[in-house]
Amino acid sequence: MPHIRVAVPFQDNWYFDAVLDGVRRRAARDGLAVEVQVEAPGRAGRSAVVDGFDAALGDPDCAGAVAVHFEFEPDQVARLRAHGRTVVVIGGACDGLPSILPDDAAGAAAATRHLLDLGHRAIAHLGGYATSPDDFSMRTDRVRGYSEAMRDAGLEAGSHVVPCEFTHDAAHRAATALLSDPDRPTAVFVVADELAFAVLDAADDLGLGVPGDLSVIGIDDHVGAAARGLTTFRQDVPAIGEAAVERVLGITEFERLETELTLVPRSTTAPPGAAAPPARRGGLLGLLSRRR
Repeated sequence: MPHIRVAVPFQDNWYFDAVLDGVRRRAARDGLAVEVQVEAPGRAGRSAVVDGFDAALGDPDCAGAVAVHFEFEPDQVARLRAHGRTVVVIGGACDGLPSILPDDAAGAAAATRHLLDLGHRAIAHLGGYATSPDDFSMRTDRVRGYSEAMRDAGLEAGSHVVPCEFTHDAAHRAATALLSDPDRPTAVFVVADELAFAVLDAADDLGLGVPGDLSVIGIDDHVGAAARGLTTFRQDVPAIGEAAVERVLGITEFERLETELTLVPRSTTAPPGAAAPPARRGGLLGLLSRRR
């Protein structure tokens, strides 16, 4: 049966499951099955993905492949290209393969500026510079965007990046330590919504009001973000999966497709010491037409 191969580093994870939902939905429209390969992030996982793709792409029924957050090395790209079928990479730029990615630095800078525009000056960033074997530079780019926004506001000396692993427990521990400090920040920009939930839980455990004592903003618009009232920057994750399938099938042509991150203001951000504003919905993400 005609099919597409997809590799992800995790299952039972909102982001990767949402990408897969988009892939399956678009593939089904053309009668394609979806084969999923799950490999841990890092060098060994990357090698396993390439071996799996190598075997899959040798099958005449395989239309192509999609790798979600795996950063291939040049020799691996050459192996994949040798089959003459399209392999799309989601989550970062990969020379030699069509890529779909957000502008993480710009999104982080915009999130930080949202807090600055509300009047915050003591703003920390939680989640960057961790030691887990992440592929691509998402976390580093978001640190860069945060740091640039703080520098442009004349607050570079007050920048505070708090590293933590990408788990709720690790983020909760890091946030508890950060918010227990007498000189705690009035706002936290969190690398992703899933970790922002942990920051909200830590603030609640410490008896801090959100947003009266602390404003919190994330990125992604996780499926649970609205229920938590989390201000965030939205990306339409299923649409990213759909766009990858269309590139595999030759319906679209691009080497690099950037996705927009659009502000969704809710009740976890407000001026320092203010009560929560009414929840509002921002615009939805659209895939940009910047192709090169």
